[in-house]
Amino acid sequence: MSPARRPFVRHIAPFLLVPVLAGVVGALALAQLPLPSPALLVVNKAENSLAVMDPVSGKAVKQIPTGDGPHEVALSQDGRTAYVTNYGAQTPGSSLSVIDIAAGKETRRVDLGALRRPHGVIVSGGAVYSTTETNRAVARYDPAANTVDW
Repeated sequence: MSPARRPFVRHIAPFLLVPVLAGVVGALALAQLPLPSPALLVVNKAENSLAVMDPVSGKAVKQIPTGDGPHEVALSQDGRTAYVTNYGAQTPGSSLSVIDIAAGKETRRVDLGALRRPHGVIVSGGAVYSTTETNRAVARYDPAANTVDW
């Protein structure tokens, strides 16, 4: 990605999540879970978790543990997997939580290596892209190969 485009991606990526979540979360097949349909996924930095919310009552119906300081969330194209960037707290975060929505648990914590303070996240073309504040870079995670590059 050209240096001229990096600031655009860094600033616009979090705003791209709202329409993605609104469309994909509403389409989740939640029949096997005691969860509302549609459901809203919200990161909870204070409790290091992903909250599954009932948008009608505004109540959390499930809390799924994540890494330290979760910052953003995006869903896979089939709506079965959530990807949460773990920003960290006093110590900069460097991981991505992979959440199985149906099971209600973190199935993998992806180490982003030298990439610190992951921020905005989006799923596209089978890959997961996230911005990183400290490195001013875009990370690409390939879930099929379980690899990260940038």
